[in-house]
Amino acid sequence: MKLDNAATSSNRKGARATGRPTWWFRRARTGATLAACLYVILWGALLGDFANSLSIRQQVLMAIAALASGVLIWAAVRALILQQRFLARQENMEALEESRAFIRALMDNIPAAVWLKSRDHRYLAGNLAWVQTNPMLPRWQSREVDELIGHTDRELFAPERALEFETTDDMVFDTGQGWAHDYDDVTDGEHRFYHTAKVPVWDIRGSVANVAGIGFDVTEMRRNEQDLQRSREQLDVFLNRSTEHICMVDLDRRITLANARLCEFLGVSSTLLIGRDVVDVVVPANLSRAMALFNRLLLGGTEPLEVFDVQDASGSTRQVEVSGALVRTDGSPDTVVVIGRDVTGRKNSCVAE
Repeated sequence: MKLDNAATSSNRKGARATGRPTWWFRRARTGATLAACLYVILWGALLGDFANSLSIRQQVLMAIAALASGVLIWAAVRALILQQRFLARQENMEALEESRAFIRALMDNIPAAVWLKSRDHRYLAGNLAWVQTNPMLPRWQSREVDELIGHTDRELFAPERALEFETTDDMVFDTGQGWAHDYDDVTDGEHRFYHTAKVPVWDIRGSVANVAGIGFDVTEMRRNEQDLQRSREQLDVFLNRSTEHICMVDLDRRITLANARLCEFLGVSSTLLIGRDVVDVVVPANLSRAMALFNRLLLGGTEPLEVFDVQDASGSTRQVEVSGALVRTDGSPDTVVVIGRDVTGRKNSCVAE
């Protein structure tokens, strides 16, 4: 409520600032009232018996006075109309200025660079982030938005950068389709990454009148992606160099990942293992025991090692010591990690002893 009242008060104060609207309004209202009364009296006298006692000259003067009062009434009404138009125009101007100030504050607080360009590559609008993140020429280091608006790419940037910006703008103008690209740049000695998108702005005739651009600083996201990629690479190296037979299994017992050691042990490629039921590699005699072990692993408890007979692609049967664990992470489905170790030689040596 305070904001609304303040805005209304400012509109009224603005109307009085020049002094002219209030002067016209008061005098127009008073003049209209007096003129209307005089008009009624005079015409009533002219039309009544009082006119018969007047001379021709007096009647003419009375008629002129009546006409003058009518003119005054018309002028007063006209002044009131002009007053209302003036106030409405002033309120519209103030609303427009408030809207512009709001849009400027909104754009400057957006955590992304935003700009608008014409077909001749001239900047029509831009926010504070656009000024701060763009590698402009040294003479524009003042970084004032109002000083940069109205200039072209060739005036603000180095020739090769300006040519690149103009080429992508022309692409949007010619095709009427959006364009996006990733940039990397060194800012204040720090390597940063930016994602830039440009979209066409259409006019009422269906033609591309302007190009709007928005740029995001995606340095943190790119670094997180790089860290995740390095972690995946390290995991792949660990899995493929491990001497254990390791696979990851979903809750339906389908294999989602298998390391090189397991594929080599079974004599099949990883593509043939992915999606396969993990208990299928166990001989039928051990199938029920393997399914029971997997069900216990789903409960999240710690299970003792169990030995199963496993048959590889060549039909050979070997014994594998199996353990596993349920892995739960936020935002990812539950997964069971199964680890096996070939103990065939160990059993044979025990039998020999």
